[in-house]
Amino acid sequence: MASIQAIFQYPSSSSITTPFTSLSIFSIPTLPSYISVKPTFTCFSSSSSSLSSSSITDRAEIRLGLPSKGRMASETLELLKDCQLSVRQVNPRQYVAEIPQLSNLEVWFQRPKDIVRKLLSGDLDLGIMGLDTLSEFGQGDEDLILVHDALDYGDCHLSIAIPKYGIFENINSLSELAQMPQWTKEKPLRVATSFNYLGPKFMKEKGFEHVTFSTADGALEAAPAVGILHNC
Repeated sequence: MASIQAIFQYPSSSSITTPFTSLSIFSIPTLPSYISVKPTFTCFSSSSSSLSSSSITDRAEIRLGLPSKGRMASETLELLKDCQLSVRQVNPRQYVAEIPQLSNLEVWFQRPKDIVRKLLSGDLDLGIMGLDTLSEFGQGDEDLILVHDALDYGDCHLSIAIPKYGIFENINSLSELAQMPQWTKEKPLRVATSFNYLGPKFMKEKGFEHVTFSTADGALEAAPAVGILHNC
């Protein structure tokens, strides 16, 4: 089976820094191999023993998962439209639709992270979601294989934000942040992130030894400004 993917849209650094002038933003110039700023196609293998075989063999239709809300959803529908594929949703309150040009195909509107989970469980055969979402919730599963990276929408910008004041006033890079003597086993650097799998992996690769993570969603750029992430 083939799974189509596009990187999930995140705010650019300019949109982050405008309302929060007390933050320093570290752009990540060279992203690790498990994060990409370009949309990608992936191939989903249904041969793994971890999949629910009954969810695949007991049905005849192919199931395609599409993002249900936001800019990613609208741009994905535009992509399909450009491919002469129209998604017909009889009832906008329902999460199931069809593409009349493709017989035996059923569209499921889902949250991007649920698309990944349903791909792995075998409930979906194809999916469109952000590569960051795939990497975070797929966690390197070999059944999700990248095969193409040219959908031309949904670019993202990943940053790490710290306060501009106090002990961070003269910190201008990740290496400087990692080498600060304040971080010990008893008093680690505190990081809020929605990437609970990729975040710790990235920080470890960058040489951070004493770090604790807390789960956060929404406006993460506000967290350092309100003082919940830095050690006082």
